[in-house]
Amino acid sequence: MKNERERFLRTVVPFDTLPPEEMGRVAELSFEKDFQKGETVFLEGTASHTVWIVKKGRVHLENFHPGGKVSTNCVMAEGELFCCLPALDRKSYPATAVAKTESKVVGIPSQLFSELMAKYPSFSQRALSFFCSRLREVEARGGCQTYESAERRVVSTLLMLEKKFGREIPLTREEIAELSGVTVETAIRMTSLLKKKRLIASEGKKSLKVDTEKLSAYLNSL
Repeated sequence: MKNERERFLRTVVPFDTLPPEEMGRVAELSFEKDFQKGETVFLEGTASHTVWIVKKGRVHLENFHPGGKVSTNCVMAEGELFCCLPALDRKSYPATAVAKTESKVVGIPSQLFSELMAKYPSFSQRALSFFCSRLREVEARGGCQTYESAERRVVSTLLMLEKKFGREIPLTREEIAELSGVTVETAIRMTSLLKKKRLIASEGKKSLKVDTEKLSAYLNSL
C-alpha cells in the first residue's frame, strides 16, 4: 500500500519535486480514505488538519446558503489537491467537500505539508503556483457570474471542465448549472443550444462530449 501510494504521489504537483527519501516519508505519514457517492469528506468551518488529494473519483467543493441553495466552487478530478490553503494560514476549511462519485482520497497532514514548503524551495514554488492557478480559476468564474451572459458562463464552464476531464465531461446539467451560476433550466437550455450548433454532443444525462476547438472559437465570438 505504501509503495503504491508513493508511486501515485510522484505524479501529483507539487510532490513530484521531492527527493526519493522524502517522498518515502510522505507516503509513510499519509493515509487513504474511501467515500461513497454523496458522502462528505469534510465540512465548511471545521478545523483543518489535512491536505487532500483525489486518487480516484471526483470531489466537489461546495458552499451552502440560506434557503438550501448550493454553490459549487471547484471540481476536483483525479490527481488534484484540494483545500490546501488552510495548511498555510491554519484557518478552517472554507467549503464543504462532497464525493460526487465513489472516491478514494489521500490525506497529507497539514503540518507535514507546511514543513515541506519551508524545507524545499522547488516544492514551495510549485505549490504556490498551483494555489495561484486555483484562485485565478475561482476569480474568473466569479467574474463571469457577475458580468457575463448565461450562455458565456456555461461555455466557459464547459471549457474549464474539459481541461480537467478531457473531451468527455462526466457532470450532470445540475452540476454544470451550479458551477456556472445559472439555474438548472438555463443550463439545460444552453446545452441544448450548443448541441444544435454541433459544439457539444450528449453522452446521456450524466455527461457531455465537447468539441474543444469549435467551442473555444464560439466563446471568442460571443
